[in-house]
Formats: sequence, structure tokens, C-alpha cells
Amino acid sequence: DEDLDEDLDEDLDEDGRGDDENPGKWVVFVPNVIPGEVVKARIYRNYASYSDADLVEVVSPSGDRVEPKCSLSSICGGCQYQHININRQRMMKRDQVQELFERNGGLDKDSFPAVLGTLGTDNVWNYRSKITPHYEAPLKKRRRNQEVLSNVTCQINEIGFKQKASRRLVDVPYCHIATEAINDHLTRVREDIRQDALEGRLRRPSKGATLLLRDSDGRVETDNNVYVNTTVKDLVFRFKAGNFFQNNPSMLPVMVDLVVDAATEPSPSGGKMTHLIDCYCGSGLFALTASKHFDVCVGIEVNEKAVAEAQDNAKLNNIANCKFVSASAEAIFSSEDPVQISTVQESGNVITHDTFVSDFPRDATVVVCDPPRKGCSEEYLEQVNVFNPQRVVYMSCDPATQARDAKILLSFGYEITSIQPFDLFPQTRHIECLAVFERKG
Repeated sequence: DEDLDEDLDEDLDEDGRGDDENPGKWVVFVPNVIPGEVVKARIYRNYASYSDADLVEVVSPSGDRVEPKCSLSSICGGCQYQHININRQRMMKRDQVQELFERNGGLDKDSFPAVLGTLGTDNVWNYRSKITPHYEAPLKKRRRNQEVLSNVTCQINEIGFKQKASRRLVDVPYCHIATEAINDHLTRVREDIRQDALEGRLRRPSKGATLLLRDSDGRVETDNNVYVNTTVKDLVFRFKAGNFFQNNPSMLPVMVDLVVDAATEPSPSGGKMTHLIDCYCGSGLFALTASKHFDVCVGIEVNEKAVAEAQDNAKLNNIANCKFVSASAEAIFSSEDPVQISTVQESGNVITHDTFVSDFPRDATVVVCDPPRKGCSEEYLEQVNVFNPQRVVYMSCDPATQARDAKILLSFGYEITSIQPFDLFPQTRHIECLAVFERKG
């Protein structure tokens, strides 16, 4: 191993590690540091153009360095920023998004609005409503392709999350970013699973497992297939506990408000936006929360089970002007299948009629998209270009792929009107980001 002192002048990378980059020299990535600090690090792995190192000592600490709340924060991969005060965390996230739009998007900083300051709430601890701790297989297979039989006593060791520098697990008895209800339940779950192992009740002792703890309106569920309810902006959403749903209830209304505000803003000519297409819609969060502002909302999602949940959520909240379709996102624009929409009259009568997405008025249509981490497919973006809606409201859990897609949308004749990062997961490197694109002319 090699020791070195480094002055960290560069920003943190996307994994929350500091890097020291000098022309003609290699890059060294060090965890648990802050840009501007002088640290002593020990290199443990070299690559062609960079090295990984462990932090040995902070020689000259930043004024933004704080004492982590969790004693495991230096090794547990769940949090990367506990050693940094929250204001600096949010400033770094804003700066990272700005850099990504310039670097990944290839955009000149004067060609788009400066990224806005990261929005967050004061709830920066015990906010997360879902965690999925793991444990490794307590017994190895007896021989290749043969499972260990059940009713075998064994011992489970670590139950927690992966380490920062390896795939090994850290035992986590209490998670400081999970809700208190989850932590109370976690204590019992850990005790129960270990007791089951000792008494031979594990069904597959030769396999590890991922546990689920989902806090839904104060009730903690551990079964992936049980339906739970959560309330967002006076709407009730019902979904399976193991399915995707945003995991910070205190921040979610802030994000929803910004999406709805962006979607409902009058067009540059002053026209009202009347039609909404929600791509990658999941359980219908954005379409349903925006529905009262639009004549028609159509959501599309490749996951059939999520579409069924979205349809159920529309019924649960007595929303008649939303329709959800199971297909890949790009299919919605070219679909020749009619979408059946119901309208509730003042008399209370419900009138059902067919409409076609291809007939939506382009100048009054907004497309909302919230793709997975890999971003939008090229086929989807091409279909957006052909469809040519007035506005695209793009929520992303990975600003790197969002910035890549932004470059494509700008080449189609759109311009960026705003970029708003959200601190959905304080103490971690993760950034949620909303970018709004308006058709020129």
C-alpha cells in the first residue's frame, strides 16, 4: 500500500468520493472527504488512469465537516455525506447537476438557465419510508446444484447494507435515515430472523435474502405482496409494499407541487395546457395529482401490475379523466387504440367517450416523464420529437442520463426553461432533478 497527502481541490464524484486530479498525474478517489480538505490516504488499488484509496487522516478539515450521527457512516454504503453539513450537501448537489448538464449534455453554461438551488425539507434524519437490508446465506450448498434441506439449524451474521469499498455487508441494527417506525420494527425483524435460523425454520438456509420494511402512513409492512396505502396531497395511493413508490413522504409533496406547477404553466402564447401524457407513470402519482387541472390525462407504464394499481388509484380517488395503458413509453404517441375517458358532469352523470392520443392538441399538451435510472430510450425521444408536444416535464433520479437526454431534446427544437434539483435523500449522494423543456416558437 502507498500513503500520500492530498489537497482535494476537485468536487466529489457521483459516488460521493473526493478526487485529486492534477494534469499529468493519476486521479485518486477517497471516501468520506470534502473538497478543499488536506487528507492522508492509503492507496489500495490502481487502475490505468486512477487509484482507489482509504481515508487515513483528515489533516486540514473543512469548516463544513460535522460529526456523523451514525457510527457506521464511514464504512456503510447507505450514506455518503453524513460528515458534511446539510447546506454544503445541497450546494454540492446543485453544482453536480450544473456540471453534468455542461459535461454530459455538452451544453454551454450560457445556453441554458443556471441550475436552481437544491430544494429540501428540514426533515434530514429518519425520513426514509422503505429500506431493504440483506443477509448472506448462513449455510453453503452441500454440493453443486443441491440445496441445503430446510429444518437445518444455522446462524445469521450481518443483517444490513453493503460496505462502501466492497460487496461485504455491514451489520446495521439502526438506520438513522429510516423512520423511527421502521427502526422499531427492524429490531424485531433482526431478532426473529436470527431465531428462525437457530431453530431451523429458514426455508432456504443456503440462500441469502433481502428483507423489506415499508412504513406506510405509520404502519410497517414486511411482505412484498401486501397492499399498503399512503397519502399524497389529499390523494390516497394503494400499491404493493414491494413495488416502487417514492420513499421520502415529507419531500414528496414538494416534488409533486413543482411537477404540477410546471405542467400547468400557460404556454408562451398564453394558452391553457389541457392534455397531459404521463410516461413511465408507475402507480399514477403525477397524472392523478395533476388531473384536476387537465381535461384529459393518459399514463403509460410497461409494468402491467403498476398500471393496474394506477387504474385502481384513479377509482379510489374518484378521478374519471385519467386513463392508464400498459405498454412501452414510446408506444403511446403512435398508438391507434382509442383511450376511453370518463367525464363527470355537474349533474353527477358520467359520460364516457373515446379519444386518441394522436388527436391531442400539440400546443396544449404536456408530456411528463419519470424514467428509470438509465434515462429515456432513443426511440422514446424520437417519438416525442415526432409528436411535438408544447412542453416536456422531465423528472429524473439520475441527472447524468437526464443531461444526456437534454442534449437530444434541445436538438429537436426545445429549450430548457428551468432545472430544479431535489434533496430527496439527505446524507446520501442521490439527487432527484426536474428539468422543464419548452418548444421554441
